[in-house]
Amino acid sequence: MKSKNIRLGLLLSLTLLVTAGALADAHEWEYQVVILQGIAAGGTIKKQSSGIYIDTRKTDAINTLAADGWEIVGVVGATGADHTVYLRRRRG
Repeated sequence: MKSKNIRLGLLLSLTLLVTAGALADAHEWEYQVVILQGIAAGGTIKKQSSGIYIDTRKTDAINTLAADGWEIVGVVGATGADHTVYLRRRRG
């Protein structure tokens, strides 16, 4: 019975350490959600030499945010439509 209690105590301690670390990491970040409007809202589509088409307005917006330390966590949207961009950066 004693060894079972020791194992349970160790498991609970480990769980608390992992949880505390995850919570501490979450407090180091700030988040932002940005809506990048699609082509219908005035986007500028340009063909690169590689044959890939880019929306220069969205690209410029993302580059501006990246220069301020923001990194993309996720993007939701379809080609030619508005895109919801989820960003984060370290605090401080």
